[in-house]
Amino acid sequence: MTQKIYCFRGRGFTPAEIEIIKKIITQHWLSGRTKISKIVCENLNWYQFNGRLKDTACREALRRMQKKGLITLPPFISGGRNEIKQLPAKKVNFKKPPYIIKGNIKTLGKLHFEWVNTQRSQQLWRYLIQTYHYLGYKPTVGRHLKYFVYLDAELVALLGFGDGIYHHNLRDHWIGWSKIGQKERRHLIVNNVRFLIFPWVNVKNLASKILSHVAKLLPQDWERKYGYKPLILETFVDIDRFNGTCYKAANWLSLGLTKGKGRQGLNYFWHGKVREYYVYPLVRNALLQLKNEL
Repeated sequence: MTQKIYCFRGRGFTPAEIEIIKKIITQHWLSGRTKISKIVCENLNWYQFNGRLKDTACREALRRMQKKGLITLPPFISGGRNEIKQLPAKKVNFKKPPYIIKGNIKTLGKLHFEWVNTQRSQQLWRYLIQTYHYLGYKPTVGRHLKYFVYLDAELVALLGFGDGIYHHNLRDHWIGWSKIGQKERRHLIVNNVRFLIFPWVNVKNLASKILSHVAKLLPQDWERKYGYKPLILETFVDIDRFNGTCYKAANWLSLGLTKGKGRQGLNYFWHGKVREYYVYPLVRNALLQLKNEL
């Protein structure tokens, strides 16, 4: 008789492993979910390719296990990292400029990018996304990078990148990789999860210039933080709001329209929001590397 395997976050868990997780939770109940997830990773030998624990993915897997009634986790600690609050402007010391920034990018100055890597800069980035991006803010699970974008001394835009989506028919068909290849090299795809140009900024061609610049900058920054360079950038564009003009101008490739479906855990649902899916190869032989054909 074949034993049942429970699949969460791309990993299969046997009933015996579920029992190990239950014991770890009992033994470390007062230590909190973050500590528990790290101990689970160590006991189940669940590591990233670069040797780091997959504790973020593990926490999500544990939440899904609890939802299915397989385990019981200790409660969230009040005020912890999973609690999302609207930050007030006073807390981040931000004031909206009393003027419009407009003109030609060639005459307004040079673009430069500032890595969001301190608690204060994280709070400011979060506040601005919460306030001015139509999707709002939510924590990025897994690997991520965030930027402030300046035009000379003026803050004009924000960017956020995270792990590529788990799988998508348009992308996976375009790449043509095997299931094993997808599992081994999925980390080489990075998702542009947020792109915001402030409503008081009206500079022609600014968005496409930002996308072109960050495509050169991100691979090095990602390697500095995570030890490897990604091969593909991806993003979704809401066609009810945008035409994807800046992505096209920056030579991103449209792979088509989504079917208006979303994913929550392992379940898919219809939300009706059709998006256009774009990709940008960061190197010429990106597809060959993803398929391991070099």
